[in-house]
Amino acid sequence: MEHQEEKKEINTDNLFYIIGAFFGVVTGGYCFKSFWGVAGGLVIGLFIAMFFLNALVKRKSEEESA
Repeated sequence: MEHQEEKKEINTDNLFYIIGAFFGVVTGGYCFKSFWGVAGGLVIGLFIAMFFLNALVKRKSEEESA
């Protein structure tokens, strides 16, 4: 009888998007104090999270696996 361990990798991509959106909304709302500031902060926060995830995190995990 063999005991097989299954490694489950947790997908953390959505966490980066949520954190980026949250801080973008907070920053945009604080700076501009309007709905459009909040909406702009949301968009900018999502773009920053997307860049961070694709450019930095993915590259680092590819280097570790090689």
